[in-house]
Amino acid sequence: LSFLPVLRFVGPTDNIYSCSFVQMLEQRLENAYDEAQDKVLETYNRLAVEIQSVSQEPGSPSVSLVYVVKNQDAILNGTISSGLLNQLTAELVGYFLFYPPMVIAERDQDTHIHMIAQSMCFD
Repeated sequence: LSFLPVLRFVGPTDNIYSCSFVQMLEQRLENAYDEAQDKVLETYNRLAVEIQSVSQEPGSPSVSLVYVVKNQDAILNGTISSGLLNQLTAELVGYFLFYPPMVIAERDQDTHIHMIAQSMCFD
């Protein structure tokens, strides 16, 4: 299941479609999930985040991400992964991502996810 967080105040010089931007956000989301696990779970698993798409309305400082969370090779249940991240405050998620979120983790209702190039970075 995919999630749709919305980040505010992404700078005009940030190339949201670059592999480096996507990889940076994946790492930051993984750090946020690590913190959430430390807060609420007695067990710890290294979770991986895979961003599937990034979008931004022209002229808007807000960026939408669609991503999945994996525990080894299995995709985490959507209720669990969104609930886990939502245990953190918006301020703490913003601290990890370096961008304040408008929406932290919301299930993506669009079943037609369009994969874009940054989900398969080769650099």
